Amino acid sequence: MTKLPPDITTEELMGMDYNYLYSDKELIDDWIRLQNTDVFKKGSQFRPAVKLCHQFCPNFFTIQNNKGLSFADAWENPIIMGKVLEWGKKSMSNLWMSWIRRAVYMVAGLPNSTFYRPHFSRQITMLTGKEKGVLFDPCFGWGGRMLGTISNGWEYIGCDSNRETFDNVSRMLSFIEDNSKTVIPKTILLNIQAETFNFQDQKKVDVVLTSPPYFDLEVYTDEDTQSYNKHNSYETWRDEWLYPLITNCLGILEDDGLSAWNVMNFKKNDLVGDVEKIHNTLGWELVKNTVGFNSPLANMRNIKNKDVTYIFRKKQ
Repeated sequence: MTKLPPDITTEELMGMDYNYLYSDKELIDDWIRLQNTDVFKKGSQFRPAVKLCHQFCPNFFTIQNNKGLSFADAWENPIIMGKVLEWGKKSMSNLWMSWIRRAVYMVAGLPNSTFYRPHFSRQITMLTGKEKGVLFDPCFGWGGRMLGTISNGWEYIGCDSNRETFDNVSRMLSFIEDNSKTVIPKTILLNIQAETFNFQDQKKVDVVLTSPPYFDLEVYTDEDTQSYNKHNSYETWRDEWLYPLITNCLGILEDDGLSAWNVMNFKKNDLVGDVEKIHNTLGWELVKNTVGFNSPLANMRNIKNKDVTYIFRKKQ
């Protein structure tokens, strides 16, 4: 962690590099830590292998809200950064870059973007009781679900329509393959829209696990391939994109498979309820919703804020 000088100025803070930078040894040690994880803590500070996501996906900081503002933009705004620094000096005995990053999201009014903790996907694959299996992720994002899956020896198939993210996660996978002493299971990364995946010819998989885009809450790129660029309301996005996607995903699951969706409600949209309703309509029921953690921003906002993956099984 980077400790900042107590007398740092706003200009000096804005001149600092907010990106994560780890050594190859730190990254491989973190990967080994994930491979050895078999006790799954819920605390927000427990995050084996997240360093890999930090390192290889710097475009995380360019996620925009629906007003076009990103973390990177906020960092260059002296008014926002002045408020962040004033808040930090008043409330913190020491200033740390990790705290400053979180405070920028708060002051700028940005969505609470997070990296999916790799150990959660490792945990979910273990819940099946299967030593080997295949996990399908229609929106692989920053690579956390991939890491957790392959760390448990499972095969992984993932799609993401964002070209930059696809390139970054591909580099992450290559780094592990080149530097790890373990054999990496078959991993297929596809730079395609989830809805264009060839579900018809896909062999059955054991788990579907993903964190879908929350309509327009987070804007990852202006590419036409993004689902929020194709729908003018949450309701049409839900009915014309999310419902068919869940339907297709359930169609490739084994009868004893798990359908796991990392979602939360936002604005006035009941995304959690809608995901459950869609599953119920298609003959699946919620069986477990305790894979997740309490957000570190919860204490700062004095609210209950959880990052939870909801897990469904086919009704018997």
